[in-house]
Amino acid sequence: MKKLTFILTLFAAATADGQFAPAAGKAGSTAIKADSSCFVNWAIDCTVKKGLAQINLADSGYASVGTANAAIGQALKNGVVSLGDGGSAVLYFNPPIEDQEGFDFAIFENAFLDTFLEFAHVEVSNDKINWIKFPSVSLTQTTKQIDPFGYTYPENISNLAGKYKMPYGVPFDLSELKDSQNYQTTFQYVRITDVVGSINPVFGTKDSKGNMINDPWPTPFASSGFDLDAVGVIHQSANSNNVNSLTKIPFCHFNRQTHQMEFNHSLNETVTIFNSNGTLIFQKYITGKTMQIPPNIASGLYFIACSNGTVKLILD
Repeated sequence: MKKLTFILTLFAAATADGQFAPAAGKAGSTAIKADSSCFVNWAIDCTVKKGLAQINLADSGYASVGTANAAIGQALKNGVVSLGDGGSAVLYFNPPIEDQEGFDFAIFENAFLDTFLEFAHVEVSNDKINWIKFPSVSLTQTTKQIDPFGYTYPENISNLAGKYKMPYGVPFDLSELKDSQNYQTTFQYVRITDVVGSINPVFGTKDSKGNMINDPWPTPFASSGFDLDAVGVIHQSANSNNVNSLTKIPFCHFNRQTHQMEFNHSLNETVTIFNSNGTLIFQKYITGKTMQIPPNIASGLYFIACSNGTVKLILD
């Protein structure tokens, strides 16, 4: 009996004792399911800078699961992209995300358990130069490194992406940033940066209070680091930036017979086509004035995005 009591005591000590919102399905949780009607849009473009599988081993290689395309459009639709240790993803939104009452957007990771979580910092910007970071807090102990398959608990985490298992998103409220120097009511970019979960201060990651953030580490696998699924928009601006402005957006004509987009000036960038539900349909890097698109794209409403904004395209 004494042995059993000792085991139970150890288990209780290992469980969460934090002060923040608990796991999905528990009273007080802020988790939002991927199919919630609160989502009005999704990211329309993404660029990724992958980190090493293990940041302190230069020959460990880079995280290799997924590409930036996985983070475009709805959650649970296009797979995930693994960022690696300290890797990052920058997602683009048009219309911009807008600060309204309550949560404004949510980030989805692919954790399968409430207690095996990998985290990432979250920032917003309008120019990809001046970023505002959400003030993160980690109450997880920092005396013992959590191993690659160890436990982490959402009750110990605030303002870090990844605190909820799939298919639930972690919501963020832009009003928390209103006292920041570069705050605006709308933002077009969200940057998600993997937390290196080591408690070694040489290469680990700290929260906004200077605490080391302890999460499963090292994870020297192809899926190393934060596994980004999608970012859903809850509140967005009523106006899209540059929509249908052909002086800034290069799209001018679609030739149905040849299945080509014909632009009014040369491009040297990635162009993305997604449907009215935000699902990625086609993406290609363009150098020149034309883009061949697949002939089997059905009739309907589509959106085409590049770095200058988004235009609508109706295929009849």
